[in-house]
Amino acid sequence: MAKTTTTRATRRPTGGSILLLIVLVVSVAMIVPTVQQLISQRQHIAELESEIAQSQDQITQVNEQTNRWEDPAYIKAEARGRLLFVEPGDTTYVVIDDASLPAVEDEPDVSSELRETKTDSTELFLDSLIRANDAQAPQEDQ
Repeated sequence: MAKTTTTRATRRPTGGSILLLIVLVVSVAMIVPTVQQLISQRQHIAELESEIAQSQDQITQVNEQTNRWEDPAYIKAEARGRLLFVEPGDTTYVVIDDASLPAVEDEPDVSSELRETKTDSTELFLDSLIRANDAQAPQEDQ
């Protein structure tokens, strides 16, 4: 038996396949920005639709509140509750929570005599400026 060797022919790209590859790359390069723009526009549309839904909910709430204020019974109830209005003949009671009131200390001693202080006002002013400069900023409650 004789061995036959077949040589495989090397394939080189033809001009048509190179042209097709170039057209494919150019078309993908042209489509990618358009697709990105489409995706970003869809996201923006979704955000705007969400904002519109929130605005419509707020409009509905405002309309409901407006309808409540058109009812004389509601107005009367709000005036009595918020402004403490009363009808003629009503007896009202105001309850004050003792725990929330500050404790009243004994009255300080007050004299009717006029006394002159022996301090220098310039020195006091200078001292207050120095203390104000060194003071810490007040902390806000959050």
